[in-house]
Amino acid sequence: MTSGLFQRVSPGDADAIAQLAELINAAGAVDDPDSPPIPADLLGRQLEFGWDLEPSERFLYRPSADAAVVGTLSVHAPQRDNLQLMDIGVTTHPDHRRAGHGTAMMSEAIRRAQEIGRTILWAGCAHDDEGAAAFLTANGFGYASHEARRYQWPDRVDHDQLDELYRTAEQAASDYELIRTTAPSDDELLTELIEVTAAINDAPMGELDFEDEKFDLQRLKDFEAAALGKGEKLYRTFARHRDTGKVGGHTIMMVQPSLPTYGNQYDTAVHRDHRGHRLGMLLKIDMMRWLAKAEPQIERIETWNHADNDYMISVNEKIGYRLNRIYDTYQRKL
Repeated sequence: MTSGLFQRVSPGDADAIAQLAELINAAGAVDDPDSPPIPADLLGRQLEFGWDLEPSERFLYRPSADAAVVGTLSVHAPQRDNLQLMDIGVTTHPDHRRAGHGTAMMSEAIRRAQEIGRTILWAGCAHDDEGAAAFLTANGFGYASHEARRYQWPDRVDHDQLDELYRTAEQAASDYELIRTTAPSDDELLTELIEVTAAINDAPMGELDFEDEKFDLQRLKDFEAAALGKGEKLYRTFARHRDTGKVGGHTIMMVQPSLPTYGNQYDTAVHRDHRGHRLGMLLKIDMMRWLAKAEPQIERIETWNHADNDYMISVNEKIGYRLNRIYDTYQRKL
């Protein structure tokens, strides 16, 4: 136990993970019914491995020592870059809201940020969740950015339109060849992919105080190691310039066997030196064709973009993604 009422959830604590999954899924059914419930075993692997071997800390919250769990707090403090930042998540069980529990958890998060010297705090909520927005504002946060979640249903895609889009993109990108790979990747390939992976830093971030993320070989290895540790299947398509051999763009899709009918679009990025050749369109359609054969059970694919990233949103809309919801990020400076 920490701070009396907060129990840190460790990846090996099956009972605590089960309680955490039950709470997250109860809240999700109310706050985000379009997302599937998370299985407890997958949640445990996320706690162990995180995105790139830097997992968030998760806590169960009880209002008193003998009370039942009514909330969960997550905090993530990046270790490779943005050392001023802490990302915070506060979730209260739907049956126990408007009783001060969220405020208690936020106070604990702020205490922890101050303790380790983090001066920029982020927290988020759905754009249409007025109660959550009011909570963040009352706790000193201000709106700073927004992201859009879109879904694609493969069985609803217009394949004639896709074929025409692919032909046009293929003509514009005739100087490139597409290569498909799955994780794990060897060090030589990952080294080639460092620059195009870092191109994600060119995406808009709104008014958030955020430094460019630092990418090197170890980070790319850690990303794949974390994905494989969670049981994820990673599919990557990248475009290599025929004359120079340089990687101009890539896209990654993830399939989690614990949720086999859902696909997740991870990064898609084109290096600034290779833009203007419709590589984004070409890569995404090639990935769709690959996944249709490799993972035919997928019923829905999820992708996220900054809501002002007009170019990538246009690409996604043309290949069948449709807006589901906008999520806002709020920021507070300590």
